[in-house]
Parts: sequence; C-alpha cells; structure tokens
Amino acid sequence: MKKKMLALSLILVVMLLVPACKKKAAVGMNSEALLAMVPEGPLMVMAFDFQRFAALSFFDKALKEDWQKNAKGAKDFKDYQEFVQKTGIDLQKDVHMVVGAVYGSFDDKDAQPLFIGSLKYDRAKLLSILKEKGTITAEETYGGATLYALKDEDASKDMRLVFMNDACIAAGAPMTIKKAVDLAAKKGKSVLQTPAMMKYVNQLDRKSMFWLAVGSIPGKVKEQTGGGMMPVDLSQAEAFTAVADFKNKTLSGELRLISQNEAGNKQIADMLNGLKALGAMGASKEPELGELLNGLQLSSAADHVKLTFSISEALMDKLGTKAKDKAQGMTPPAMGEDYSGN
Repeated sequence: MKKKMLALSLILVVMLLVPACKKKAAVGMNSEALLAMVPEGPLMVMAFDFQRFAALSFFDKALKEDWQKNAKGAKDFKDYQEFVQKTGIDLQKDVHMVVGAVYGSFDDKDAQPLFIGSLKYDRAKLLSILKEKGTITAEETYGGATLYALKDEDASKDMRLVFMNDACIAAGAPMTIKKAVDLAAKKGKSVLQTPAMMKYVNQLDRKSMFWLAVGSIPGKVKEQTGGGMMPVDLSQAEAFTAVADFKNKTLSGELRLISQNEAGNKQIADMLNGLKALGAMGASKEPELGELLNGLQLSSAADHVKLTFSISEALMDKLGTKAKDKAQGMTPPAMGEDYSGN
C-alpha cells in the first residue's frame, strides 16, 4: 500500500488534486477532450480545474510550509522543491485539468476507478522516478500504448498507468484504462454518449472549479429511513450532483439530491435545517461555526433537495487552523514520553 500511495503522490495526486486554464490552453486539454476518453457507463463522473485550486492560499502553504506534515510523499522528498526537481512537475503551474470516474457498483469492493489528467510533464523524467521508487512492477503493450502496473501490497488492487499523449496521463483499473486507450484511438463509446449520466452532467455549470455527478444512488442508501421526530424518505432518490467554484476569495456552490418525492424532500430539508439550528446554538462559543452555518442554505422542491454554500477564504483558513490545533491536542504522546513532554 505504501508503494501505491507513492504512485498516487506522483501521478494521481498530481491529477486528483477537470476545463483547462485559459493561460495553458495551448498545452493543456480541456474537460470535454478528457471526458471523450472516459468510457461509457460510469456510476460517477467528476471534473476538477486543478490550476484554480492550486492558486488558493492554503494549497500554497501546504506545499511550501507544511510539506513534511501534510504531503503523502514527504518521506521520499524532503520538500516541495525536491519534488519538483525530481519529478519535473510543478503542481501549481503544470497541472491543468483532471477528470475521474468510477465503474461497477458502490456496493462492490472491486469498483473500478479511472483518472485522466491534463498536464505538462517530462515523460522520461517521471517514468525514471517511478521506477527508482519501485512503484512500477511490470509493463504491457495495448493498442500501441504501454501500460505500467503500479505496485500494491494488496494483490487484489490492480492499477495501471498510461501516458496517453504528451499532455495527458491516465491511471486506473486495467479494464477502464484499456477502454480509455481505445477511446483515444477513436474506438468505443465515451461517457458523453451515456444519456443516463449526461442528463445530470448537462445541468451543471462545467466551467466551475469542480463538479461531480452520481448517476445512481446505491440501494442501501435508498433503503435508509430516519425514525422518531426526524423521518427521512430516500426511496425515490435517483442521483446526486455537486458543483463548487472559487471567486472573489469565496468558495461557493451547491449539493443537490435528485428525488421525485416532494413530501420526502421536504422532510429531509426540515431535518437538516433542524440540525443547523441546533448547531447554531453553540455559535456563541464557536464564532467560526456560526459564520459557517450562516453560509449554508437548505431548500426542497418536488424533484430535489438542495444545499447551497458560501464560505470565505478567510473562514476556511480559520477553520483549517482550528482543526489542526484540535488534532494536535488529540495526538497521544510518543512511546517513552509522559504527558508532561519529558
């Protein structure tokens, strides 16, 4: 698993963490081009404009000040500068867009992921560091492309990496990767030709920093019902969408549960508003909590339940700092230390 996480640090985190920044349009691929390589029939599809995310102050701080504390690859790279030097990738400048998808079933432990990222990279340099760290275990050729197996201590977790072209890398389960390679060669059908999913995707603002669509709600979720004073009816839930954007130093967006159940939707909204009211009771002691709750609005309609949010960058910084402080306070002393720090 450690080797797998390193691979994700070098590739998927490069991508995970999808339309391309206008300044990079000449070398990057936009979200439509990436979605055209996502095979048909996913359970979930998402897109992330990484460059806009990388411009946020907390991301810059995480890279340049908190690398050793937060980066999963910290044990392999002493700091961010060394990461850039050895991989040839500057996350804040070179990564443009990412799309992701999941296939199979949410109830299935073997659900198959796929991530495709648009970025500027040096193939030879990146491949060299992956081999040096022992994350590549085997190679195979498919459709004229080389698929690299990523090492994992869990043999059931089989992942492949492929350099799709000079501006695109993909990683995922073998079957999804091979279908993506086929699509790059104009063979097969993409998610853009999956009406059951695209009817939800097309309702989203795909120019936002992030968007996501789940085209099928798991049966276990639909069977859940609340009892007592707060009943919840999810039996008609059919999809879930999310969108987020960052403008004028404010993160805003919406979460939407699509359900053709007006009465049930109202029950859910009323329950969540009740929880919000309970949380507001503690706002005098936690002013940041009050500010956060004030930025949340819940509503329902005949076909959906919607939560909209608006959170300032300043508030996100405050909440992040407070979360770190609380986490440090909960950390037990190392072996051999007493609680006085001796």
